[in-house]
Amino acid sequence: MSKTFQLDIVTPTNVISEGQVEYLRAPSTEGLFGIIGGHAVATILMDIGEIKVTKDGKELYYATNGGFADIRPESVMLLVETAEKLSDINKERAENAIKRAQERLQNNETDLNRARAAINRARNRIKISNRI
Repeated sequence: MSKTFQLDIVTPTNVISEGQVEYLRAPSTEGLFGIIGGHAVATILMDIGEIKVTKDGKELYYATNGGFADIRPESVMLLVETAEKLSDINKERAENAIKRAQERLQNNETDLNRARAAINRARNRIKISNRI
């Protein structure tokens, strides 16, 4: 059994090929899940949260808004809405997004679920950006 597996992160606008990685931890709708080489075949519904990748002994982090994980013993493909690398997260933009969404929550005509989802996505990006 291989100790590594191929990781590809696919968004509507980008494909990130991390190559061979040792470990993946990601958010599912049921909680966090972890993958190592040789994992059983599975398809997992992902949630908003942090993707952690261990590659060559180093940890990489991404913010995601959810999607699906297609898991095979030799590879994992994350099909996600977004995957924002830690170094690309604009913390100020995320903080402004929270403020705008909180203002929308005060408006009776606002879609409350949409505003809450925007807050959750922005808070996730801020949490991950604090790893720097």
